[in-house]
Amino acid sequence: MSRAHIQSSFPRLKQSTYFITSRATPNYNCIAWAADDDTQYWWPDSMSLYYWPKGIDRTEDLDAFSSAFATLGYEPCDAANQEEGFEKIAIFADAQGKPLHAARQLPNGAWTSKLGSAEDIQHALFTLEGKSYGMVQRFMRRPISGP
Repeated sequence: MSRAHIQSSFPRLKQSTYFITSRATPNYNCIAWAADDDTQYWWPDSMSLYYWPKGIDRTEDLDAFSSAFATLGYEPCDAANQEEGFEKIAIFADAQGKPLHAARQLPNGAWTSKLGSAEDIQHALFTLEGKSYGMVQRFMRRPISGP
C-alpha cells in the first residue's frame, strides 16, 4: 500500500510521524501481529478457517478478543500510557463493539499495527481511529517476560 493510500485510509496519520516497518503480506493480520505472531492469521470465524485460541468463543465481540489475548497473559488495564515492566495492546472496535483492529505497544512507547494484508507500521496509537478501525475500546497489559 502506498503512503498516499495509507493516509487516505487513516487521515490522522498525515498529522503525525509514522513509519512503514515491513513489506505487505497476507500471512498474518493485525490481531496476530498484536499477539506478536507473524506466522498465522487470527480471527474467530465460525468455520474455523483461521487460528483462534482453543476454548475461546468464536464470536466477534470485545469479550472474546479479550479472552483470546488473556491466553497470552494479558489482563485489562485502564490506559495506553507506557508502564515499566509491562507491554500493552489496544483493541479497536466499531460503535456496536465489534472488534476491527488491534495494536501492540513497543518498548519505545510507540505502537505497531498490521494494516490488513498490507504493511506493518509504527505509529501514535490514536492516529488509526476513524472510519476504518473504529475507536480504541479496550486496553490490556501483561508483564514483559525475559531480560
